[in-house]
Parts: sequence; structure tokens; C-alpha cells
Amino acid sequence: MTERLLVCGLGSGMDRSLAELRSTRRELVVVTDTPTERAREAADVLLVCDPADGSAVLAELSAAGIDRLDGVFSLGADNPPAVSVVAHRFGCPGLPLETALDCTLKDRRLAILREAGLDLPRFAAAESVEEALRAVAEVGLPAVIKPSDQTGSLGVVKVDSPGAVRELAAEALRLSPVGRIVVEEFLEGTEHTLAAFMVDGELHRFGFADREYGRKEEFAPYFFEGGDTLPSRLTGEQIEEVTDTVRRGALALRLDPAVINTDILRTRDGRVVLLEITCRITGARIATEVMRLATGVDPLPNVVRLALGRPLDLSELRPTRDGAAVQRFLPADGGVVEWVGDPRDVARRAGVHDVFWGIELAPGTVVPPYRGGADVLAGVIAYAGDTAEAEAIAERTLRALPLRFKAPTR
Repeated sequence: MTERLLVCGLGSGMDRSLAELRSTRRELVVVTDTPTERAREAADVLLVCDPADGSAVLAELSAAGIDRLDGVFSLGADNPPAVSVVAHRFGCPGLPLETALDCTLKDRRLAILREAGLDLPRFAAAESVEEALRAVAEVGLPAVIKPSDQTGSLGVVKVDSPGAVRELAAEALRLSPVGRIVVEEFLEGTEHTLAAFMVDGELHRFGFADREYGRKEEFAPYFFEGGDTLPSRLTGEQIEEVTDTVRRGALALRLDPAVINTDILRTRDGRVVLLEITCRITGARIATEVMRLATGVDPLPNVVRLALGRPLDLSELRPTRDGAAVQRFLPADGGVVEWVGDPRDVARRAGVHDVFWGIELAPGTVVPPYRGGADVLAGVIAYAGDTAEAEAIAERTLRALPLRFKAPTR
């Protein structure tokens, strides 16, 4: 009998990985709220609903007459609770729902990590503006306000003054489906992404990237992340220190067996602070394309093995390439589109893996001002023998985008 896999959720651009999964000769059921042509072509069954809503996913599966699944996972979508709900319903391997909630809801995750003794920012949770005011007084300024249950930097802001807390907290609460926010101490340093599998208490790292924050506060109070870079600027010893911190965090959250995505901050005085850790593959094409371009490691076969309850093939996690790869984003910053061409015309340049629009563009499109991670105008993935050349290729490519805005009227 052909194995049937449910891909419950596609992160931004991750529909490209479906073609590779399709080639494994397994039946693919795909759930997404943003169906694309790639998804339609690769899926044996395509269901359209919110992949973060476990009840909605189960209802769609039932309506489609699907009564058997052999494995469930997401491709970069931050929906571990829904994945756990569906896996439990069909008797597939997967983490318990409580574990998925612990690593998805920021206030629960922080409390567990603090209890385990990990180095964290000072933090407090709030369910009202008044509680947020007290939380900021407790944590201190500057601080970061985050909806407890949102992803992709949605609603994440920096607050520098007491007078700004009320408005920014109200907005974050509005964006939180559970009506809860986290106020964290603002720390400065370098940020990094570690991708790994956790099995039997052992962390198997397969990717490590530096996060690009050179323009982090240009759109204050919102943060802008410019992309990712491999190889890392950290030393081997520093990377191992980060890896040990992630392992401790995964153990505390009981993420075993699991594929793990993390966001780590290394402060200027050498502290290793675990900002985010969740049980899903790194999204935004980072694990499946950017890291792979630099190292040659393809994590997808092991993601499938994990979902089916089979042992990992650790040999597939060893690097076979020693190159450089970067992803760089161009932020949306307002304006009206006058003309737009095909980014694939630019993608034909040497060292360019892909160029893409972050939002749908056409003449007359009104581009909003930047307010968070979803407001990316365009992006490029580039590769070369060294980091400087890969970054130069990415910069030249973004400057050559076939896009023109109307001149502002006075």
C-alpha cells in the first residue's frame, strides 16, 4: 500500500519542496490556506483551510473521505499543535499536544526554559494593557512586546518609552488570538538560526546560519530581518556552545523526537540566549534551500522518516559542500507600483538561485509601509565560493529588480 503523507501547512515559498516529496512515490495530501500552482501540481489531494486550525483540518480530511494517514508534518508552517492533533487522530508518530503548545505559546515556553535554568531575557506575560504597563515596569526599558501566539514577527515591536507602551501593547493584544502578550527585555548582539533533529536525547545539527539584522531598527518600532547567511561568522567553539544551549532547551521542552528550528542571540559579552525554539523545520526556504546550497545537506528525507516513525539516516546530515549562501530581503516601504516585470529575468545571472516577489505586484498596486516580517517586497537567494561574493550577487540582483514606482505627487 502506498504511504500517505499529510503536509499540514506550507511556510512562505516552501511549496517548492513539494516536488521533491512527490518524487518519493508517496501519496501527498496537502493542507494550505494559500494554494499555489506548485502545490496543485505536486499534491495528490489539495485541501484549502487554515493549517493551524486542527479542527478545521480534520473536518476537511473527513469531507475528502481520507481515513488513513501514515505521517503528518508541516513545511515551515509554525503550526505544531495542529500537526499534533491530526497525528494523534490518525495514530501517526508525533509529539503530544501539550508539548506542541509548550513550544508554540511564547509565555509557556519561556516559563519552562526559565525553570530549566536557561539564560533568557527578563520577561513577563500580560492579558491587558494595564498588565502590560506593569510588565514593562518589571522588565525595564527598552523592551520587546510580542503576541504570545503569533509567528513571522507579526506584532513584534520595540518599546523605548513609557508613553508608547499603551498603544503598542493594545496592538499586540489585538493581533493575539488568545489575547496574551509577552514583554521581554531587549538584548543586543548577533542572532543565529540552528536547524537540527532531536532523537533519543541527541541533537543532530544540520544547519547553522547568521541572521542579517544590519537594518534591524530602520522601521522602528518594528524590526526588519534582512535574511540569512552561511557560513556563520562564529567560531567552531561558539557554534558548539550554541548547540549545547539548544540541546538543553529541547530537553526541557521534551522535543524528542522532533525536527527543531531555533533563534539564538549571542550577546556582546558572550551570553547565549535562546529566543525561540519550536518543533518544525526552519521555514522561508532556509533549511531546504539556503542551508542546502552552502552545505549540500537535504533534510527532507529525514523529515519524512521522522514523520513515519523511522530512524534517521545520519549520513545524510553530513555536509558535502563548503560554500556560501545568502538570502536577502527588500522591505516594502510604501508607494504605488507604476511598472513591474518578471523577476525570473534577473534570476538568470550567475550565482542567483532564485528571485521572487514577497507580495503580489501589478501596476497600480499600493504597497503598504513596513510593519513586520510579512511586509517583504522581494527577495533573492544567492550562492558563491565565499560569503562576500554571495552577498555582492544578492545586492546587485535586488538593485536590478524589474520594478518602478510612481513618483510621489507634491
